[in-house]
Amino acid sequence: MAPRRKTVVRVVLRALALVAAAALAVATVAAAALVPWPDHRNVAPSELVQPAESRQLRVCPGPLLALGEDAAAATTASSVGPVTIVTATEPADAILEQAPLEAPENPNALQDGTPVAIAAEPGGVDAGMLAGAQSQDVSTETLGGFAAAACAEAVADAWLVGGATNLGRSGLVLLSNPTAVAATVDVRVVGETGEVEAPSALGIIVPPGSQRVLSLAGLAPNLVSPVVHVTSTGGAIAASLEQSTIIGLAPAGIELTGATAAPARTQVIPGLIVAQSGGVEAVEDHAEGDDHPAVRLFAPGDESVAVSIGVVPVAGSGGSTIEAVLEPGRVLDVPLGVLDAGTYTVRIEADAPVVAAARASVGGTEGQTDASAPSDFAWTVATAPLLDQAVVAVPPGPSATLHLVNPAGTDSEVALSIDGQERTVAVPAAGAASVPLAGATRIVLGGTQGLHASVTFDGSDQLAAFGVQPPGPLDSPIRVYPN
Repeated sequence: MAPRRKTVVRVVLRALALVAAAALAVATVAAAALVPWPDHRNVAPSELVQPAESRQLRVCPGPLLALGEDAAAATTASSVGPVTIVTATEPADAILEQAPLEAPENPNALQDGTPVAIAAEPGGVDAGMLAGAQSQDVSTETLGGFAAAACAEAVADAWLVGGATNLGRSGLVLLSNPTAVAATVDVRVVGETGEVEAPSALGIIVPPGSQRVLSLAGLAPNLVSPVVHVTSTGGAIAASLEQSTIIGLAPAGIELTGATAAPARTQVIPGLIVAQSGGVEAVEDHAEGDDHPAVRLFAPGDESVAVSIGVVPVAGSGGSTIEAVLEPGRVLDVPLGVLDAGTYTVRIEADAPVVAAARASVGGTEGQTDASAPSDFAWTVATAPLLDQAVVAVPPGPSATLHLVNPAGTDSEVALSIDGQERTVAVPAAGAASVPLAGATRIVLGGTQGLHASVTFDGSDQLAAFGVQPPGPLDSPIRVYPN
C-alpha cells in the first residue's frame, strides 16, 4: 500500500503544480492588460503625387440632326442649321483650340458645321476649369423647339436616360471620338420590357476625330422608356441623345441630352422646371405622353430595387415623396404627381445603384391634333457632386438660370463670378437656390464642394436643361506606395 500512497501523492502534487501555473499565467495576462503596451505601428511609406497635368478637352455634340430630310436618303441624318457654342475658362484669358470633328454621315456638315473639340494645353487653365456649351433653336416641318447641351468630357462609360421611339417620337445616339485612336463602341438599350437585342450596335468603330450617328428607333423600335448604355475601348467617347416628337402633323419639341450621373444609391436632379401647373398622379405608372412631369429610373443590377423619390420645390416649403419598385432589367417612368408651376429638386434614394433623369414640358402648338400636347420638352439629368471650384459656360437661350442644390446638413455659401461680377449665394442645408443669369456667358463658382448644379432655359414655348458635371479624376492626386 505504501507505493500506491506515494503514487497518489505524486499525482496530487502534479495537479497542484498545474493549477498554480495556470493561476500565474492568468495573473500575468491580467497584469499585462493593465500595463500600457508600447505604441508602435509599421506604416508603409507613401507619397501623394500630383500627376503631370494633361491636355483638357471638352466635346460639343454639334448641330441638331433630322432623319429623312432628303427623300433619296431616308436613313441619313442631316443637320438642320448651325449651333451657337460658348466657352468658359479660369483664368478667363486662357488660349483654347477649337477643332471640328469629321461628320462624314452628315451631308450638310460643310454649311452647318460639325461637333467641335475644345482643348486647353497643359497648364493653360486650372484643373477642371474648362467648360463649353451650345444651343440651337430649330423650326422645320419635322423638328421644332429649343435645345441646349453642355460640351462633355470623352469617357469610356456613359448612361443616356431619356427619349422614346414609339409613335411620333424618334431619337439619335451621337457618338463623338475626339481622340487620336479609333474607338470600339458598344451601345446597349434597355426599355420598359427589358434589354433589347441589337447585335448591330455592338463593336461599332468610331474613327479618331469623328462622329457617328445611330438611329435609336433602328436599334430599339416602339420603346416608351429607353435607357442607353454606351461603353468604349480604345478611344474615349462623348455620347449624347437627341430626341424629337411630332404630334399629329406638327413638331412638339426637341432635346439634346448628355450623360447622366453614374449608377449610385443616391441621385440628385437639380432644377427641374415645371412650366405649367398640372401633372399625373404617381399611381398612374403607365401614363403615356410628354405633357406631364416624370422621372425615369433604371437599376443595372439583377434584383428588384426599392426607391424613394423626393420632389421638393426650390421656392417655399413642402414637397412630396413617392415610393416605387424597379423590376430587374426594366426601365420605369414614374409620374411626379400634380405640381404647381415652379422649380423643383428631385432626389432619389435607392437600396441599390440606379440611373435617373426627369422630364418636363411646356406649351402647346397651333395645328397639333392634341391641344394639350407640348410644344417643347426637356430632360434634366442627375448630376455628380461638384468639387470646390467649377466653371460654367452659358449659351444663348430664354431665361437662363443656374440651379444649386445642397444635400448636406449644413448651409453653404457659394462665391459666384458672373461675367466678372462678384456675388455670393447662400444655399441652405438640404435646400436649393436659383440664380438668374440674364444673358451671362461665363460663370465661375467657388465653395461648391458636394453641391449639385444645372442650367435651365425656360420660354413660353421653349424648354431645355443641362447638368453641370464635375471633371473626371484624371488630374486628381494619387497616393503612390513604392516597392
